[in-house]
Amino acid sequence: MDRSSAFRRFFHIISPVFMGYYLLPEELGGPNTRITLKAVTLLFLGTAACVEIARIALGIRLFGMRPYEGQRVSAYAQGALGLGIALFLIRDPTIVIPVFLGMAWIDPLAAAARKNQWPRALVVAAYFGLFIATEFAMTGTTNTGWVFIAAVLATTSAMLVEGPKIPQLDDDLLMQVVPMALLTLAARVLR
Repeated sequence: MDRSSAFRRFFHIISPVFMGYYLLPEELGGPNTRITLKAVTLLFLGTAACVEIARIALGIRLFGMRPYEGQRVSAYAQGALGLGIALFLIRDPTIVIPVFLGMAWIDPLAAAARKNQWPRALVVAAYFGLFIATEFAMTGTTNTGWVFIAAVLATTSAMLVEGPKIPQLDDDLLMQVVPMALLTLAARVLR
């Protein structure tokens, strides 16, 4: 495995640290500073967007980028966009966290499975199992029917968007947004 691929996989594996957002208080600097969690998160995401715009305008290739990402929005930026959508639009940690973990940990597993010709069922089962385990660890829920339905919906939608290569869209975005949108709609109807 080359260094760029190793870096991308490492970044995927550690990216769930961003889910610490749900553990932080809304007021970060105390009530008189007006430093809020949302403001700091927007600053972080806005800075990432500015770096991406400058990267494209200047033709800079960041370490870990794939060759075809040169003149399109990078996987890093699309992943950050998915994170922003998750934190500011979806917001529900019982939807955001298991789906984000699926993107972060199962996407690299899917790449390894393709490379090593492992069965796709292994990747599907891993996503499904991770989703269910995360839900139960977070909520200890007795609503097993909803958890099972949510796991089926999230797994199916994430696996459908993980495989195909869409030129301008990266699966780091799609594996977040598609399952989260589907689960948000399903939760309104079924929960």
